[in-house]
Amino acid sequence: MLALVDGILLIGHGSGDEEGVAQFEEMVNQVAKQLTPSVPVYGAFLEFADPRIIEMVSQLASKGIRRIAAIPVMLLDAGHKMHDIPHELAEASQTHPEVDIQYGDHLGFDPDLMTLLMRRAEPFQPDGGTGILLVGRGSSDPVANAHFYQMSRMFWEATQYTWVENAFIGITQPDLPAGLERMYRLGIQRIIVVPYFLFTGKLFKKIEQTSYNFARDHRNLAVHVTQYFGLEDTIVDLVIRRIGEVLKEKHTAYDVDWMRTWASHRYFLSSHHGEHAHSHQDHRRENNS
Repeated sequence: MLALVDGILLIGHGSGDEEGVAQFEEMVNQVAKQLTPSVPVYGAFLEFADPRIIEMVSQLASKGIRRIAAIPVMLLDAGHKMHDIPHELAEASQTHPEVDIQYGDHLGFDPDLMTLLMRRAEPFQPDGGTGILLVGRGSSDPVANAHFYQMSRMFWEATQYTWVENAFIGITQPDLPAGLERMYRLGIQRIIVVPYFLFTGKLFKKIEQTSYNFARDHRNLAVHVTQYFGLEDTIVDLVIRRIGEVLKEKHTAYDVDWMRTWASHRYFLSSHHGEHAHSHQDHRRENNS
């Protein structure tokens, strides 16, 4: 299947933080190690770091690469994935019409991502005084923000935590200070801040600083910040899966059916559905009598 392309381009958001850039580059290297010698793997950034997308496509064209699979290595389908990257790729295609670019999906909804999210919170046992605050980047795209809430809701469904709340570190509301304050006012004594981020960077470090400053200023409150996802095998494997999917013209980034089976401990689905069906039958009998 990889024979359908002669180059793979992984696209990161980019960061002014050198450590974050280095982590993305290492992820590109790890993907390349798994796919080599099948097809070469390259990396580029949308903004804040080099090489940029158009520059990298030009480099690949100069190497004689004519068929590229481009994968946005991003968690959600925000404006960068939906508009900015396609615009950059379209401009690159106009400059190099001899190059065919197949654009793949972001990481999106995936059971392995949920497992990784749960693993981040695993050291902190659920109890009545513990709350999870999931923190996203934030977007001007309302659908991306809604998808973030969908993931956090499913995290609540799949775990035993009583409190799972949401906040954003930029662009939209509720912001992180408001999220922390809301949980504090709810009487939560231990807040587990879970950044929904792939790599470190200025925003992740801002989450840490804001969270720990809040804990310092509020008595009888413990705040813990978990790690970003980083170079977990789960992430590398998911990126490779997205590469395979674009070559098969397959799209699973929006699949959510897997979520239904993760909440059986909350609802005891089999017995509930049986009672629900019985009540409908009784209702029909009453109407027909």
